[in-house]
Amino acid sequence: MKNKIYQGSSKVLYQSEEDFALIMAFTDEIRLEGGIKMNVPGKGVINNNISSFIMSKLDMVGIENHLIEKINMREQLVQLVDIFPIQISIATIACGRYVDEFGMEEGYVFDYPVIDFRVKNSDLKYPIINEHQIISFGWLTEQEIKQVKNHAIRAYDFLTGLFAGVEIRLVECRLEFGRVFNGEKFVTMIADEISPDNCRLWDMHSNEKFGFETLVDDNSNAIKSYHTIARRLNLQNLS
Repeated sequence: MKNKIYQGSSKVLYQSEEDFALIMAFTDEIRLEGGIKMNVPGKGVINNNISSFIMSKLDMVGIENHLIEKINMREQLVQLVDIFPIQISIATIACGRYVDEFGMEEGYVFDYPVIDFRVKNSDLKYPIINEHQIISFGWLTEQEIKQVKNHAIRAYDFLTGLFAGVEIRLVECRLEFGRVFNGEKFVTMIADEISPDNCRLWDMHSNEKFGFETLVDDNSNAIKSYHTIARRLNLQNLS
C-alpha cells in the first residue's frame, strides 16, 4: 500500500521507492477560487496526459521542471521539491481579477505580460503578495524571485506558441516553483502541474472557453472541453 504524504484539491502525493522522488496522482476533483469543490469524472486522466506532455516539452527546451516520467494513466514520478509558498500568475489578456477588481473589459490585450504573485493557500483564496513582502517573510531570496520570473516568462512564451499551434489562445497561466539541491547548488524548477486546471485557454477564433472556466457555467459539459484540448494536442488516445 502506498504511503500518502499529501492530499491536495486535485492531486495526491505518495512516497516512492526512491528518497528523491514522489508519485503524484491526478484525481477528478477540483477546487474553484470561491472554495467550491467539484468532481469531473475523467479529468485526472486527461490532466495527467496534458501536464506530462507539456513538462516533457519544457524540459526539451531547457526549462527545469519536476517531471521524471509518466507512470500510468493517472500517475507521474516527480522530483521531490521544496515547494515555494507562492504561485506566479502570468496573463496577456484581461480576465479574472482584472475584470472583477479593475473593471477592465474581458479580452483586452495587454502590451506586455502582467505578473502577479499569490500566496499558495486556498483557504485564504490565494491573496496577492508583492516581491518585497516575499523577501521580508523569508520565503524566497531576491535571486530566487528573479529566477522564478525568468523561468515563468520563458515557460509562458513557449506555451503560448504550443497552444497557438493548435488554435488555442493561452490567456493566463498559474505556475508553482520550488528548489532542489543538485549536489552543488539549489536549482529553481517548475513543479505541480500545467493543465486546463491552472491555465485559462480560449479558442483562438471564437473565444470559447475551455478547462476550469467551463466548470462555473455548466459542469455537465466541462469534461468535453478537457477532451477538446487533449484532442487538439493529439493526446486523446494516450494511456
